[in-house]
Amino acid sequence: MESKEEYQGRVASALLKAITDTSLVDIDGTTTAYIRSAEVCDALITALAVIMEGAPQCRTRKGMRAMSEAAGRNLLTMMREMEKLRAETGASAFNARVIYPS
Repeated sequence: MESKEEYQGRVASALLKAITDTSLVDIDGTTTAYIRSAEVCDALITALAVIMEGAPQCRTRKGMRAMSEAAGRNLLTMMREMEKLRAETGASAFNARVIYPS
């Protein structure tokens, strides 16, 4: 059986691949991954809610609150780590340009 980290890495890679594949559009004859951040975040939250709701810890309101707060703290920690890594390396997320809607 694979480790927690290996499993998490495989799942994260599969999610990122699915997002990228779903976001492919043709721009002037060039296939580009146009990742619509707000919509992707909403879709990920929907998927997360479906998965978390089924967890035994979430059978009570208190359990749901505790698990969602822990997930929020984990998300913030990961975002800060990624921000720090990008600052140190000069890389950008997905090695791509981010396009913000106007």
